[in-house]
Amino acid sequence: MIASLEGLSLMVSDLEKSIAFYSQIPGAELEMQRPGQFARFRIGTGSLHLVQLGGKLGFHIEFDTTNVDSTYEQLRSVGLKPSRPQHHPWGKTDFRLIDPDGNALEFGGVDAQP
Repeated sequence: MIASLEGLSLMVSDLEKSIAFYSQIPGAELEMQRPGQFARFRIGTGSLHLVQLGGKLGFHIEFDTTNVDSTYEQLRSVGLKPSRPQHHPWGKTDFRLIDPDGNALEFGGVDAQP
């Protein structure tokens, strides 16, 4: 299963300051915000997420896949240790894989509609 880069998340220390900063980027449009927690910008065809987690800084890279279970099994088959896939109430299933430097890679997809 091929993964496609969906977006990049930055772990930030002060969400409101980061929103003010990234709002100044030409073409950046604030799409969603949960004060003190999360913000999503649309910049062209990509997205940038800002996440405030209380001190943990780093990257969170998101990959979209058409088959979450298959991607999960492929990663496990080569010896990597992703977290178990989780279904979320907003209709997405995803799992995470931590790289050697502690950065999070999230693989997910939209759940099939019944």
